[in-house]
Amino acid sequence: MVQAEIYFRPKSLEKALNYLDEHKDATLWAGGTDLVVKLEHKKVRVSQIIDLKSVNELNFIEDADQIRIGALTTIHDIEVSPVIKREFPLLAEAAHVLGSWQVRTLATVGGNLVTAAPSVETATPILILGGTMIAQSKNGDRIIPAKHFFKGPGKTALIPGEILKEIQLPRLPLDYQSIYLKESLRRSMDIALVSVACVLKLDGDRCQEVRLGLGAVAPVPMRAIKSEESLTEQIMSAELIEKAAKIAADECQPIDDIRANASYRRELVQVLVKRALTSLWKAGAKS
Repeated sequence: MVQAEIYFRPKSLEKALNYLDEHKDATLWAGGTDLVVKLEHKKVRVSQIIDLKSVNELNFIEDADQIRIGALTTIHDIEVSPVIKREFPLLAEAAHVLGSWQVRTLATVGGNLVTAAPSVETATPILILGGTMIAQSKNGDRIIPAKHFFKGPGKTALIPGEILKEIQLPRLPLDYQSIYLKESLRRSMDIALVSVACVLKLDGDRCQEVRLGLGAVAPVPMRAIKSEESLTEQIMSAELIEKAAKIAADECQPIDDIRANASYRRELVQVLVKRALTSLWKAGAKS
C-alpha cells in the first residue's frame, strides 16, 4: 500500500497545476504501475502525491487535423482504438505488447513516456511518427518535439511545475507502411531487450523514405539515422537490407545489464531491423 504524508486528488488540470506550483516536489500519480514497483523496492520515497486519475480532461483520443492523445489515456485504450489502429498500427501494436492486460488497463501513455526508461514501448513509435508532447504549467502550454523529450534514463525535458498534457501525432500518408517489433525474455509481460519501430515509403522497389526507431539500446529511444541514410533513394534488396541492419547495430549504444549483454543486444538489433525492413518491403511489393 502506498503511503504519503499528503494525498491530493484534483478533478481538474487547473487544480492539479495550482497544487503542483506550490509543491513542486510532489509526485504525480497516473496509472501507478511503475511507481508502485519503485515504492515496493524502495527505489523512491514520496511524501506528497498528486493523483491525476480523476482529471478526465486528460483522457481522450481525438481524430482532428492531427491525432491527439491525452496523457491519461490508458495503454489498453490505445491498443483497441479504431483511430490508432487505422492511422498508426505500429503504436497500437506497441501498446498490445506492453505488459499484461491488467497492466495495460491501468498504465497511461503519459506515465509510460514520463518514466523515460530506454525500453519504453510507446516512445519509439511516437519518435519516428514525428510526435510532439504538450506540457502545461501555470504559465501555459509548451511544445516539446518527441526527439527532444527524452534526456536520459529516467529524465525528460519536463521542468518543475509542468504536467504532460497530451501527445500530438501528424497523420501518415496512405502509402506509408509501418511495423513494431519487440524481443524480450518472455513473449509478453516483460521489458524489451530490444524494440524496433519502422516506417517505410516505397516507390516500386525504391525506398523514398524510411524511419527507424530503436528502443532499449541507448540512454534514450533513438533514430538509426545512419541506417536510414543507407536506404534512402536506394533500390531495395536483400543485400541492402542486410547492410542497413548491420549499420543500425553498429550505431546503437547498448549496455550490459541483468537481462542481456551489449553484444547480444546488437545482434538483436540487426535481426529485428532486417525482419522489419524485409516485412515492409515484401508487403509493399504485394500492394
